[in-house]
Amino acid sequence: MPEATEIQGQGAFEIHQSILTLKRQMGMAFVELGRLLKQIRDEGYYQVLGYDSFQSYVINSELGFSRRTAYNYIEIYEWYVDKLAYEVQYLAEIGQDKLLRALPIIREEYSKLTYPKLKKRATQLMLEVQELRPIDFEKKYKDDKLNEGHEQYLAPPEYFRCDCHGKWVVVVPKEDCCPEWLKKFKNG
Repeated sequence: MPEATEIQGQGAFEIHQSILTLKRQMGMAFVELGRLLKQIRDEGYYQVLGYDSFQSYVINSELGFSRRTAYNYIEIYEWYVDKLAYEVQYLAEIGQDKLLRALPIIREEYSKLTYPKLKKRATQLMLEVQELRPIDFEKKYKDDKLNEGHEQYLAPPEYFRCDCHGKWVVVVPKEDCCPEWLKKFKNG
């Protein structure tokens, strides 16, 4: 006879698998939703349905989406499927929130890179957005932006709160600091 913890473990595993299946299905749905909303918008089907504008259709129909939500779905579809030719199943695994997090960077680099380089860059971003916590992903790309235009890449300072005083401790190599700032820091 199986022990209670073994039965609980099986139940937990089955529930977890069901959650993963639903997550994949939701991922497929948000990409498909983007495709259909794009079609309604681009073909003007909202007018046939009795709405003056696409925005009015999105907000006032049974959908009840905000304008931004509808455009998020459309942008994911346009960028990742239409422009970058990713498979829907791949995008479904990543998830809407992570794809949206990487999208501003892809959009910004679109005109600077050829298609193969942009696709490679987008794939790199999607891997990073999956691996990093949201705050770490945002910080990484903010730090990269601050390094633009400089020959040498400097790692951003690390910081933490000290246990004894609860104040900030900033860790940065002295050689990476501006000499003028160091003078002011010593005198101030």
